[in-house]
Amino acid sequence: MKVYGRHAALKVFEKRSDDVIRAYITQDGLFEFRELIKHLADRKLAYHVVEKEELDTITKATHHENICLVVKTRPASTLREIMGGKGRKLILCLEEVENPHNLGAILRSCAHYGVTGVIYEARVPVAQSAAAIRTAEGGAESVPAIHVDRWNEVFDLASKEKFQVYSTSSHEGKSLFEVKFQKNTLLFFGAEGPGLSKKLLMKTRELIEIPGTGEVESLNVSNAVVAILTVWYRQGLE
Repeated sequence: MKVYGRHAALKVFEKRSDDVIRAYITQDGLFEFRELIKHLADRKLAYHVVEKEELDTITKATHHENICLVVKTRPASTLREIMGGKGRKLILCLEEVENPHNLGAILRSCAHYGVTGVIYEARVPVAQSAAAIRTAEGGAESVPAIHVDRWNEVFDLASKEKFQVYSTSSHEGKSLFEVKFQKNTLLFFGAEGPGLSKKLLMKTRELIEIPGTGEVESLNVSNAVVAILTVWYRQGLE
C-alpha cells in the first residue's frame, strides 16, 4: 500500500521500519527524510528522487509533503482483540462514514485521546486509503480500524464484554456533560445528513446529545467525535 504525507510516513518508519519497501522523495525532502533514506540504503532497498509533478502522479494527490512510501499492509486487528482484554476501553462505531478525510481526522483524534479502536461499516475499507492515512497524520498506525459488513458480532461481543453502548443524536438524548462513561464503552456515530439508521438507534437505545446554541443543526462528525472524546478522556483522569 502507499503512504504519503510527512507525519504518516514518519510514523510508519518509527513503528514498523522493516515494512517499508521503497520510497519516492522530492529533492526538497532529501534532508528531512535523511534517516529514512539511510535505512533504505543500508538495506539495499530502493528510493527514488522525483520531481513534485511525478510525485503528484504517483500519489494521485498534491498534499503528499514530498514523500510517498510503498509499505507492507499492517495485519488487521480482530473484533475480539480490541473488545477483549483488560483496561478502560472506548471504541468508536461509525455507520456509513465513508469520506476518507473525515475518517482520517477521526483516527487522528482517536490517537490523540487514546481510543482503543474504530469499527466502521462502509462500502469499501476506506480507512486503508492513502487519503485517510495522510489525514490521520500518523494516527492510523496507533488506532486499529476494522471494516465490517454487519453489526451482529459487534453487539454480541459488546454484551459478553459488558460494554455500555451509546449513540449520538443532534436532537435528543442525555447531555454529554451529564454522561458518566463506564469502563467499556461503544460509541456510535452516523453519517452526516441521515445520521444513524433507525435499526442501529433501536439497538443502542442510550443517546448522547452535544449541548450547543442550536444555531446549526449538527456538528461535522469528526468535530462531534472530538467533543465527546474530550469529556471521555477527562473522566479517565479523575
